[in-house]
Amino acid sequence: MAIQTDRIYSLEGKGLKLTTAEDIEPYLAELRDVENLEEVRLNGNTLGAEASKALASVLKMKKTLKVATLHDIFTSRLKDEVKQSVVAICEALGELPDLVEVNLSDNAFGPLGAESMAPFLARHTKLEVLKLNNNGLGIQGGTTIARALLACHAECEKQGLQPALRTLVCGRNRLENGAAPEFARAFAALKTLREVRMPQNGIRPEGIAELVAGLAHNAELGVLDLQDNTFTASGSQALAVALGKWETLEALNIGDCLLGAEGGRLVIQALKNRHTLKTVNLQYNEIENDGAVALSESLRTLKVLESLELNGNRFDAEGDAVELIKAALSENDLDDDILGSLSDMEELTDDEDEDDESDDEKDEAEQPTSAAKADEQLADLVDEMKKQLSI
Repeated sequence: MAIQTDRIYSLEGKGLKLTTAEDIEPYLAELRDVENLEEVRLNGNTLGAEASKALASVLKMKKTLKVATLHDIFTSRLKDEVKQSVVAICEALGELPDLVEVNLSDNAFGPLGAESMAPFLARHTKLEVLKLNNNGLGIQGGTTIARALLACHAECEKQGLQPALRTLVCGRNRLENGAAPEFARAFAALKTLREVRMPQNGIRPEGIAELVAGLAHNAELGVLDLQDNTFTASGSQALAVALGKWETLEALNIGDCLLGAEGGRLVIQALKNRHTLKTVNLQYNEIENDGAVALSESLRTLKVLESLELNGNRFDAEGDAVELIKAALSENDLDDDILGSLSDMEELTDDEDEDDESDDEKDEAEQPTSAAKADEQLADLVDEMKKQLSI
């Protein structure tokens, strides 16, 4: 959203400590003088309860405001003080008919803050972008936010409106599996999401499966970031199914999600039909050689790819699989630079090697030809793809 500079009021990054109404008054005087205000940027300062209430009294008069950038504005403030501030500010924001974007990230208000903003979220039907990154929400706070979004959807239906929410950022909030069911219900109801970022939330496979099933109802999803949660095979299977629904997906970040060998294959095979993908992050997922070979096949259909991150997985950076991946990129007239660094590829530990050897010996005793057959099949696949890719 491009906003004219003369319609923006900014105290961004000034490091001001504004505790009382008197402290903030000189800046409120400037704010009052801005005609047709469309964006306010107060991030990088710290506001007390009284200063926040004074700010709210001015904000609610700025009916043309579209964007409220309020991240990192409560540093060093007590919980009760922050609660009062969030209540006052959100009540004011609720009176602004043109407001479409709110950023309250990096404010450690936890579940109390979520409760304080829930009435605003439940009623403000025009909100398109909500950023709540690193707020310490936890399961309780996350559940509160998700229920508020669901309530807003119900309010839209009541008024005969289409839901407006397009972007949700809710990372680093310790949501875990406990908040996943409510978010999944909200996602399934909304059907309007185009960008969802929920990295580093401690969500495990059951929760991941619920989230992506809910997101599958959002056919126009273009960006999905679930980095640093835990998928394993079951979460990966759910994602593979959901990938079939997102025909406009451009960015997928599932780095450091413990897909595993099986899960990696499932997701990689599902990428084949996502021709719109531009960036894919599969780093640190324990993807093995067969998954890398499968990726080289999927890449042949990803003709607009701009970035591919594979570092930290379990295949040889100089092996046949990487050679096939580079050949697939070349076939699409894409430069090798698209492929990120492979400097930190993971190797099996000694314990894992011993376990594998023990398993191999057991398998050989029970099924003498199964391992050899699998190796032959993979080798045949590599040979076939090399012929197809002319390498």
